[in-house]
Amino acid sequence: MSKLTTSHLLSIFGFGANDVFIGGAEGTILHFDGSRWSKMDSGGRWTFKNLWGSARDNVYAACTDGKILHFDGSKWAPLDMESLPPMSGIWGLAPDDIYACCRLGKIVHFDGSAWKHMKTGTDTDIARLWGCKEGGMYAVGFDGLVLKQSGDSWRRLTFNSNSELYGIYGFGPNDMYIAGSDGAIFKFDGSEFTEMPTRTMEFFLDVWGPSKDMVFAVGDAGMILYLDGGQWTRIESNTEEYLTAIWGSSGDNMYAVGDNGLILHWNGDDWRAAD
Repeated sequence: MSKLTTSHLLSIFGFGANDVFIGGAEGTILHFDGSRWSKMDSGGRWTFKNLWGSARDNVYAACTDGKILHFDGSKWAPLDMESLPPMSGIWGLAPDDIYACCRLGKIVHFDGSAWKHMKTGTDTDIARLWGCKEGGMYAVGFDGLVLKQSGDSWRRLTFNSNSELYGIYGFGPNDMYIAGSDGAIFKFDGSEFTEMPTRTMEFFLDVWGPSKDMVFAVGDAGMILYLDGGQWTRIESNTEEYLTAIWGSSGDNMYAVGDNGLILHWNGDDWRAAD
């Protein structure tokens, strides 16, 4: 477990091996500078559900408290905006093109000057966002919800699943992975969804990889799966704590975070608790 906190850790995002942010419950924000982890002052008891930034002095956090916090390189502060339903995800394509999602089907967009509500056509809880400039933005959520941005609104894609979808990550408009409840992982090629066998019923809470040839999914009870030759294979995590998020700077430098202050580090060979 982390020596800095015993709070549940829920999110991770970074800009390189020497610049990593972790967010969690009870106002917990941790930062790694390449040599040590330190605790940041978040200014409150926020629960940081998801992080994204365009640069170290422009980092955003979606909080279950219904607020978005911003880090300007020196301090964290809540944005001056209306309170939203509990927030669950945030992702951007540029400093002036950022999206945040909430429960009750809410998505807001930042155009560089203001945050505005978008039409989603649903009141289903949205869990996570991902996108790329070539293919636009996607959102996933409960009851098999998959949305694709279409201009100033979103449209639901036809997807035959009732899974609760918690994670989405991709490597281009035709190469995405979606993970969720009951062992569900889907490959999406931009037009069709393909369910991938995982041989587990554990919940996956995040999916991520440093490249399309190296993808990981993490979730309940220390579950870590690695995509090897098109097949998901479980690898030893050396923990039974729930893992909530994963990110890394390269194939031999990754972190997974989870309950009770857990930070796992992947060095290219195995997962071990970070110092």
